[in-house]
Amino acid sequence: MDSQKESDIMEKTIFTDRLHLRAFTLEDAQQVKTLAGEEQVARLTENIPHPYPDGLAEKWISSHEDLRENDSAFVYAITLKSSGELLGAIGLNNASHTNAELGYWLGLPYWGQGYCTEAGQALIQHAFGQLPFNQIKARTLTKNKKSEQVLFRLGFRSTSEILEKVKGELDTIKYFVIDRTQP
Repeated sequence: MDSQKESDIMEKTIFTDRLHLRAFTLEDAQQVKTLAGEEQVARLTENIPHPYPDGLAEKWISSHEDLRENDSAFVYAITLKSSGELLGAIGLNNASHTNAELGYWLGLPYWGQGYCTEAGQALIQHAFGQLPFNQIKARTLTKNKKSEQVLFRLGFRSTSEILEKVKGELDTIKYFVIDRTQP
């Protein structure tokens, strides 16, 4: 992997039993706005606004290829393998040569069905298998207990809690990490 770019190594599509993780296309923009724009989804994330502004989904999707080319993020649409239906997003963000940060969101109709855990397991397995990452980090708002449960199911361990400004208000962020050597 010496001189090869990580974007050339990391697969652009990943399949699981039920899911297809793939690149977003501009055709996904309206569904992104609908799913991510739900107040309950936005409220439990650090950076999804509510109401969701027109044009933001297109801008976000359009940024993904440059992020991948620069090896700074690998963002995937979570879709059902059987129908192609868009469920949400998952990605490795803030990537450096040794680590990245896992981030995800799922549309409200798809909560509680194991999709985030399934997508996360596949992405982590591929990242540790194909990239030189020693660890993957994650963080959640402490009020997002479902996301915390997903991270524990994925094998992450909690490292700290910090009071930070989120969307203009103070909120507690819980930090997590999983190491390449963790079972």
